Amino acid sequence: MGEHKRLSVVIPTLNEQENIPELIGRLDAAMKRDGFEYEAIIVDDFSTDATREVAANLAERFPVRFVSKTGQPGKARSLLQGFHAARYGLVAMIDADLQYAPEYLPGMVRKIDEGWDIVVGNRKIHKESLRRRILSRGFSFFFIRLLHGLNLDTQSGLKVFKKSILKEIALHPTSWTFDLEFLIKARDAGHRITTIDIVFEGRRAGKSKINLFSASVEIGLNAVKNKFIRSPLTLIYPTEPGTMRGAGLAYRRQRFVTHTTLPHRFSAFQTIVTWQKTAILAFLLAGGLGLFFSPLRTAIVVTAILSTIYFLDAIFNLFLVMRSLRAPPELRFAEKELRHLDEGVLPVYTILCPLYREAAVLPDFLDALDKLDWPKTKLDAILLLEEDDVETQRAVLLRELPSYVRSVVVPASQPRTKPKACNYGLSLARGEYLVIFDAEDRPDPLQLRKAYLGFQKAGSDVRCLQAKLNYYNPHQNLLTRLFTAEYSLWFDVILTGIQSINAIIPLGGTSNHFRTADLQELRGWDPFNVTEDCDLGVRLFKLGYKTAIIDSVTLEEANSGVGNWLRQRSRWIKGYIQTYLVHMRHPLQFIRDAGAHAGLLSVRDFLYGGFFPGIRQFPVFVLLHDRLRETRPVGTGQIRIFRSRVLASDQRGGFHRPLSDYPETALLGENQTRSAFARRPGGCPSCSRRGGAGGKAAAGPILDEENFRLRHGFGRGDDALELFEFSL
Repeated sequence: MGEHKRLSVVIPTLNEQENIPELIGRLDAAMKRDGFEYEAIIVDDFSTDATREVAANLAERFPVRFVSKTGQPGKARSLLQGFHAARYGLVAMIDADLQYAPEYLPGMVRKIDEGWDIVVGNRKIHKESLRRRILSRGFSFFFIRLLHGLNLDTQSGLKVFKKSILKEIALHPTSWTFDLEFLIKARDAGHRITTIDIVFEGRRAGKSKINLFSASVEIGLNAVKNKFIRSPLTLIYPTEPGTMRGAGLAYRRQRFVTHTTLPHRFSAFQTIVTWQKTAILAFLLAGGLGLFFSPLRTAIVVTAILSTIYFLDAIFNLFLVMRSLRAPPELRFAEKELRHLDEGVLPVYTILCPLYREAAVLPDFLDALDKLDWPKTKLDAILLLEEDDVETQRAVLLRELPSYVRSVVVPASQPRTKPKACNYGLSLARGEYLVIFDAEDRPDPLQLRKAYLGFQKAGSDVRCLQAKLNYYNPHQNLLTRLFTAEYSLWFDVILTGIQSINAIIPLGGTSNHFRTADLQELRGWDPFNVTEDCDLGVRLFKLGYKTAIIDSVTLEEANSGVGNWLRQRSRWIKGYIQTYLVHMRHPLQFIRDAGAHAGLLSVRDFLYGGFFPGIRQFPVFVLLHDRLRETRPVGTGQIRIFRSRVLASDQRGGFHRPLSDYPETALLGENQTRSAFARRPGGCPSCSRRGGAGGKAAAGPILDEENFRLRHGFGRGDDALELFEFSL
């Protein structure tokens, strides 16, 4: 039996002893006829007749509860007390005078099942006095339709609505003003309201409790008051206890179900506040006046300021690079340590993969998951699909997913963003640890093991581990080559340098590893920030937590088209500016809490860095490298030269350190123009006999791969072999 087959009916009473027996009898018949489970809650407003005794007798035969009124008299307060006592998620209100027929209630509930939040009984046929009809219609036309744009019978005493609405809106009604205030605030909170036509009967017994004139004045003044009160932002509470699922906020008649309880003051829902707008306008005004009165001098000043900032940023980048290369702080692990983990104690690891119109890459992603070196019985991979992405949904349905992969359709709601989908996935996570992968990602097969070990080795203040990112299509065109150079510098050198000075690390969009409980404590991702990963990195830092880099690489696909590149970069720039403005709403407090170096770095990273990503790092390339030559990869890897130091990278785990740092790497042959290296676990046996790894072979022609294998004892099936060749 679903929620919408259970109904709490609130009946406010004041001296209605003659009417409530018939009302309860008809209500019971109507509910049973349509298979409803219901409760009738009679809230008595200090009656002086036998209403209490009659209700007590009815409770012996029907599901009736009698609630004694507390506090001040008045219908509105009786209703609120009854709603508070209701046990079911669907609530109805009906007057006790039999002017509203309870037989309408099942039809009104069916409207709720169709997706409406509130159903109002619209009195189309009136059987009361002519005077009351005229006053009612005149009042509705002026105060309801003209003033508030509501084309419905607000003062109807027959309504059905979701009880959860009352948790979202704050009501402060007087005796007769509950209905209008409730409907206005519910509409402003984005709830959908509809009507059902009913007949308004004449009273059969007892006397009316309303004074038409005084009630009209009271309701009219309340209508005017609510017209000029600005609708506040409304919180939407989670629908599932113990999770953030279904949570969000509502503002100006729009509902944003974001599946996070992150306070909006920490969110990009409102990107810029008043003082920031004022400061930006003042800056633009000063610049405009300067250009008008002295354009040349203004241009010189602006150019000097930008050049100084650019120069200082280049120096700072060089400082980060030198710190990173001298003492790289990323977490690194020996292969033996990784392979000898006790699989019996490994926890469940959740993998979130948001997909949107990516049916074509789904097979590749599933293949990448299959290559992960983690017990498949302890993997919880969730494919997060959007409701309108029928193509990807069909591709998932037509494919037999592994037992450790499940697909989930994220309920349609605003905003339609990746972080919102990830928040929904977080509410479904079963793992103790969690990571985000994009659909085109090819993570290092050992990455989960490295992250697990990383959390064991890192301090308790490390709440996120960021794997390095790079591209698997660097040679496609010039754009992908530039992307690869930028990513290599950023993830392999710059981020580790930032880590070494304990500053803010803006997370990458993928391969972020968390303890699930820590991520829930952080309230997940900001669904309104287009660079939600960067924002999360800042929030981590502001709360006193740290992010560490692990020596593991996830390969992605670099944008190869200028159009896609422009759209991606525009989104990144927008997100960096959003993040800066959100977290610099109180700059002095931020600097006091985080330190002056963090404040300066945030300016650099999120304002200047946001406008000039990549370009600002170009001087570092010039200063750091004698030359950077791309070479033909042989086998499965490639070599790069940085200031006469040989750095290697591979497709499995990725390493960008001097080859001399790896004892299993051996120099095999060298002539005047080229050198060849090989890497395998345990080193090269031939070179070891000549004095260990790094031993130099006799000068001569470069060995091709076949001769190398024969000379050094590698078989054709030895996948551990990686042969490199580079130009000097």
